Amino acid sequence: MVKRKKVVVNNDKIKNFWNWFEQNSQQINPEIITQNMISSLDSKILELGDFAWEIREGKTKPYMLVISPGGDAHLLGKTKTVIESSISISDWEFEYYKPAKDWDYTFFINETTEINASNWEYVLLKFSDGTFDILIKVDNLNKLDGDDQDIAINIVLESTIGEKIYIERIVNYEIVTDFENKYDGKQNKITVLSDHLTQMLE
Repeated sequence: MVKRKKVVVNNDKIKNFWNWFEQNSQQINPEIITQNMISSLDSKILELGDFAWEIREGKTKPYMLVISPGGDAHLLGKTKTVIESSISISDWEFEYYKPAKDWDYTFFINETTEINASNWEYVLLKFSDGTFDILIKVDNLNKLDGDDQDIAINIVLESTIGEKIYIERIVNYEIVTDFENKYDGKQNKITVLSDHLTQMLE
């Protein structure tokens, strides 16, 4: 999403948004949504704050609306406030951050460059406060510039562990071409990162 100016969230705006969403929920159905309705939904969400959003398949209902902080830790509490004020709407569930995906680790950058991250490896470096740095070994990002490499890493981490854990637990990441000898035996496939983090946080 394009960055917009920040707007202070208030209860009236939140209430008005959910009333509008309920009235238009049939038209927001992703199978029939029009570009005009996408623009309207985008405008309504941006009235609440500088948030990102997406519609995806739900966990327990057909559809999910995610109103996300867009990776900004300072906005996570605001998106939580918005979602906690949601009302029950048939076929819809709501989330205040992008949940982890059940996916095949394949995605596109700039809609043209396909990346498969299933063979990436990582090493977690844990701090005393329960946060982590992560070293990520990749072999297929050389064709991307620095900014697109960062986008790729963010997509993989966010999709694998979910936006909330990413924001709250991962302090820094570093792309490496190989791991130093001192990390021998500590590297894992990226596909087990979510379970690994869960175990380390228990």
